[in-house]
Amino acid sequence: TLFRSAVASVKAKDFNQGVFAAPDQLIQGKVAGVQITTNSGAPGAGSRIRIRGGASLNASNDPLIVIDGVLVDNANVAGAVNPLNLINPNDIENFTILKDPSAAAIYGSRASNGVILITTKKGKKGKVKFNFNLQGFLQQPANKVDILSADELSTIVKAKGTTSDVSKLGSVSTDWQDEIYKNAFGQDLNLSASGAVLDGKLPFRISGGFLNQDGILRTDNFKRLTGAINLSPRFLKEKLKVDLNFKIAKTNIE
Repeated sequence: TLFRSAVASVKAKDFNQGVFAAPDQLIQGKVAGVQITTNSGAPGAGSRIRIRGGASLNASNDPLIVIDGVLVDNANVAGAVNPLNLINPNDIENFTILKDPSAAAIYGSRASNGVILITTKKGKKGKVKFNFNLQGFLQQPANKVDILSADELSTIVKAKGTTSDVSKLGSVSTDWQDEIYKNAFGQDLNLSASGAVLDGKLPFRISGGFLNQDGILRTDNFKRLTGAINLSPRFLKEKLKVDLNFKIAKTNIE
């Protein structure tokens, strides 16, 4: 009973709505005791996840992440700032959060900071269905630092500065915040097919996705290309169930 009280589940219908690069943003603010803090405003930067706060001053406080039963290293995934960036949020069925340290009885000491179980969507019996989703979005800087204009700075230097200071003043008025910030556009494209073949004996789901997200800084960009195949064959009059998952992802962060 104690263990069950420390489990929270968030299904797809309860996810945050919008365009998200990382799956953790789908449940941000949805689970009590789970704190998800974005590392920065850069696209693909990832988040810091804490379940019931931190337990160590020196060791990692990151929870263990398990995707379809496969344990994922939350710190050292080559080519990805955030390992969750390798998952297409559109492929996720639900999250299950194990908050209690007793989860270590299942996954060992790596689960001492909690566990995030991610289950992806699978095929179901029925006719083959196709789903196509295209979203476009625009991001703008929310605010800028309130600073002196070039003319205001020039007036102060002429009034308070030395002759040497005045001689260093240029004739060009440039707002560098306008030069480094921009309106950021992005596109999120997803296509999937799911159903069952062989008289319902082979449920399947095939999906592909492409995300292109610019940052409000002119040089920032995040691209992700993902593909997934899920096969769920049933044998021996459905007494034996097998799940086969194949996933591929390519990310590029600038």
